[in-house]
Amino acid sequence: MNQPELNLRKFARIAMHGLVITVIVSSLVLLFTSKSDTLKLLQENVHWPFVPLLSLPILLAWCCNGARFWLMTRCIGHPISYTRAWSIALSSEFGVMASPGGVGGAAVRIAFLKKSGISYVHGASLLAADVFMDMLFFISIIPLAIAALLKFIPFNSLSGTLHPQWFALLLLPALLYSLRKRILQTLEKQQTYRKYRMSGRLRLARINLTHGFRQGRSAFTLIFKNHRGILTVNYLLAATQFTARYSILPLAIHLLGTPVNPLPLIVMQGVLFMISMLVVAPGGGGSVELLAALVLPRLIPTQQVGVVILLWRIFTYHFYLLFGGIVFTRTFRKLM
Repeated sequence: MNQPELNLRKFARIAMHGLVITVIVSSLVLLFTSKSDTLKLLQENVHWPFVPLLSLPILLAWCCNGARFWLMTRCIGHPISYTRAWSIALSSEFGVMASPGGVGGAAVRIAFLKKSGISYVHGASLLAADVFMDMLFFISIIPLAIAALLKFIPFNSLSGTLHPQWFALLLLPALLYSLRKRILQTLEKQQTYRKYRMSGRLRLARINLTHGFRQGRSAFTLIFKNHRGILTVNYLLAATQFTARYSILPLAIHLLGTPVNPLPLIVMQGVLFMISMLVVAPGGGGSVELLAALVLPRLIPTQQVGVVILLWRIFTYHFYLLFGGIVFTRTFRKLM
């Protein structure tokens, strides 16, 4: 199997595209949802010295992510230090945020693992195990979230949030088509198999597939059969990680003086994140902000929606780009 190609400058350039898009869309949402009394409400209700404390749940989520990764490397017999595990985990988070559709996260993780002495197949098995635990957590809270959601959102009146200006904003992702096309063309140019003849490529692919299947089956056996206790700890860490990460939105709403049930918001953020992965543009191309702006007016006053979304994305996207980018750069230069 070939090593994933990582290019520091390309990651930085695409991350800047995502940053610009999300800032523009968040600003437009803030513009459309603000009213004459918005500033007064913010001055009366928000304790601004507490706003930086919203970074604490993110730091906790990063520590849990690193601990999960550190534990799982021990399951396959290739232990690495917690510092290295934390750096790779946070770098992969940056890769997700700084790439179209989040495809860079897996590439960063597998490439850094290879440089740490862990094969591609075992690295992919670790990634699959992490994804499985993530899905298990969300599946386990969906019934509770739906029950809480039905109490707060009358779906028969959802049409009240669909104002004409939102349809104008929804056209914005269509304007990003040229960016998406350019990114796809850039990715296509990075194919490294052109130097092989077709027959040679097919033969190499068959050999790699057979070898990879055997190693992958062995890795999954090690993880899911022989280390069930560690998987339980991994699940608890995953629950803590996502609860901390997705608590930013309910905490931001609480800072504005409108306490809400966090369970529906946790599931909503998970759904929005998955939708953003379908948009071939960094940061979801503004889709997260726009969809959140359609749902949140059913939970909080409209004049608070733009401020809440801005605070939420600062700590769950821009914060990741800034500090994740620093960690990614340091790890890249150290390992690559």
